[in-house]
Amino acid sequence: MFGVSPWIAAVIATAVALLASTWWFGIHRRRLAENSAGIKALAGMKWRECAGLVLQAMAEKGYTELPSSRQPGDGGAEFLLLKENERCLLGYKHGTAYRLGEANVRDFANAVQLQGATTGMLVTLGSAEGFARDLARRYGVDLVDGRSLWPQVEPFAPAHLVEDIRHQAATGIRRGQQLGAVGSLVLGMMVFGVAQMGVEESPMPAPAGAPSAAPASTQASAEPATAAATPAAAPAPAAEPEFQDEASRRASDAMKELAAVAQLTDEERALRRRQAASRVADLKQANRAYWSTQSTLVVGLVREDGIDTGIVNEACAILVEYEELRYTRLQLEPPSDSTVPVRWKQCQ
Repeated sequence: MFGVSPWIAAVIATAVALLASTWWFGIHRRRLAENSAGIKALAGMKWRECAGLVLQAMAEKGYTELPSSRQPGDGGAEFLLLKENERCLLGYKHGTAYRLGEANVRDFANAVQLQGATTGMLVTLGSAEGFARDLARRYGVDLVDGRSLWPQVEPFAPAHLVEDIRHQAATGIRRGQQLGAVGSLVLGMMVFGVAQMGVEESPMPAPAGAPSAAPASTQASAEPATAAATPAAAPAPAAEPEFQDEASRRASDAMKELAAVAQLTDEERALRRRQAASRVADLKQANRAYWSTQSTLVVGLVREDGIDTGIVNEACAILVEYEELRYTRLQLEPPSDSTVPVRWKQCQ
């Protein structure tokens, strides 16, 4: 099949399908599921708690809340923020039932002018209509709906809440990941079968100068004597294919690793987790590392600026060596005498 052996074609097809299904279910669908669960979790909070997370996210971007700026808005609350001597009016509408329309944008744009602000940001857990977004751009108002709000406030949400959301999302897409893996293997088997049929149907060319085949009658008479004189040879065991190109070898190694991870026992998985934590704890900027949950690794920093020295990349480089720990969440804790808050980072 196009000059490629059936084994190589099957391995490449399976690897490509596995990568595609892993991206679709492990990244794309997982993010959508986490976003949906995050919006529901925010809607279940009191509006003051959720608005507090939004203000923390704005503080991360350099905004500070002006004293006594909180006031009732159009069906929600409004906050006057300051960044580099420029005022920004933040409007927050709690609940997933909100659907921002053109009237909401016009009313909020008027409030921005009345407050003497230069920019405005209208935030809701609900959604925004397409025409409302076009009108908001004309007024210089930034619309933030539930789909884009959760990724901004997730780093400031309680750790147990984020852990529950990730667990819900992982549970929801697990069946899709299993179907994707099975489908990839089936595709590889189909490609191997098609390629093998092509190899069998292709006649082997005779070497130059070889004598022509004997007549059919001569062959028929010689076959019994040959069969009687030579015992039937036992079929040779199928040898594992040897790949010459680097891409095929990597694809074959990836398949073997996926199969090996799926066959691990609980004790073996626990051992691998301890080994990974021990390796992370040995990093220069870390003084300890331990698992607080199945998907969260707590890393104690030697210095409060350790997060800026590349420890996240170093720790994630270790964790991705373990297929089942590829999407670990890092909880980075500064020294006990530091005023820097705890940070969370996600390995991909």
